[in-house]
Amino acid sequence: MQTGHVSVLVVDDVHATRVGLAELLRLRGFDVYEAANGHEALDVLCQHPDVCVVVLDLMMPLADGYWFREQQLRDPEVADVPVIVFTGSANPEMLAKLRLSHVLLKPFSVGDLLGAIGRYCDTGSATS
Repeated sequence: MQTGHVSVLVVDDVHATRVGLAELLRLRGFDVYEAANGHEALDVLCQHPDVCVVVLDLMMPLADGYWFREQQLRDPEVADVPVIVFTGSANPEMLAKLRLSHVLLKPFSVGDLLGAIGRYCDTGSATS
């Protein structure tokens, strides 16, 4: 399936989760960048202006998803890139402060993820 080279950034410290999500998205026709923590994610996002959405885990060592989002919102070059958070537990007050585009609670389905990405990226047939 061709998406017209829609790029997604997947951020998770758990190697198997990150690689699995990235591979799933690649099989659906997306270009995927990967990062293992918030520092890496911010670097990747700044280096690749073609990223249409970030799929972000919140709980990571070093620089977690909260840190990443706070830094992202401070940088006008990348502040508008939508962020889809996936998390096992959600603190509504904290999530509201992060001004997230979408929150997926674990476990979530492939359809949920693709649907969320489709809201922010022109995915063509990638989500069907």
